[in-house]
Amino acid sequence: MEHYFNANEIDDEDQKRDIFLSVCGKNIYKFIRDLLAPAKTGTKSLADLTKLVKDHRDPVPSEIVQRFKFNSRTRHSDESVRTFIAALRSLTEHCNYGDTLNAMLRDRLVVGIKTDRIQRRLLAEPNLTFNKALEIATAIETAKKNAQDFQASGTNATIQKQVNKVSKSYTRNNSGNSKQGDCYRCGGNHLAADCRFKEAKCHSCKKKGHIAKKCRNKSFNGNSSENSRLKPRAHFMEQDASSEI
Repeated sequence: MEHYFNANEIDDEDQKRDIFLSVCGKNIYKFIRDLLAPAKTGTKSLADLTKLVKDHRDPVPSEIVQRFKFNSRTRHSDESVRTFIAALRSLTEHCNYGDTLNAMLRDRLVVGIKTDRIQRRLLAEPNLTFNKALEIATAIETAKKNAQDFQASGTNATIQKQVNKVSKSYTRNNSGNSKQGDCYRCGGNHLAADCRFKEAKCHSCKKKGHIAKKCRNKSFNGNSSENSRLKPRAHFMEQDASSEI
């Protein structure tokens, strides 16, 4: 409304009140009239009417309750120092600390900081003011964050170095194992898991998973076959010997 009054160069207080009552709407007008009864709206200024409505809708919070909330506030684990201070300032709105505001903020910062290192440093500072306390607390917080960032960077570099080392080792081993005969299923130049004969049936041992040329029972089977070929010859030799007798 003030912008409207200024734009139209309206300075008369009674005129301001009447304009407000004419545009505030039926419900607001009735609400104001009920609050004023038995007094009449025309007997109050615009400032009186707006204060009346504000006090009814938004009563001033209890000073004791607000101070209790302020003195109970501590810094959350994930909260920065400056965010904590902003929250404290918001809580002082209805505390009515007056000239002692900075002293109260300083004390609440020291007590509610919840970080031993910062708290010890603040308690050791002679003639500590609020501004000095805020400066020290934010400096320690920033230094801690920077140190953590440096450590994280060093850790990441170490991890990357180990990854590169393992990668190089794997490359060398993989290159060395890529020679002919790497696959035990067929003797091909590939991994056994990728072999197209992994479901094939061996003609030598009749088992699945390899072909005859890579059969591990091949030598045994070969010796058995050779023995079976030698048995008839031995039988003939025995017959010849008996006939000579």
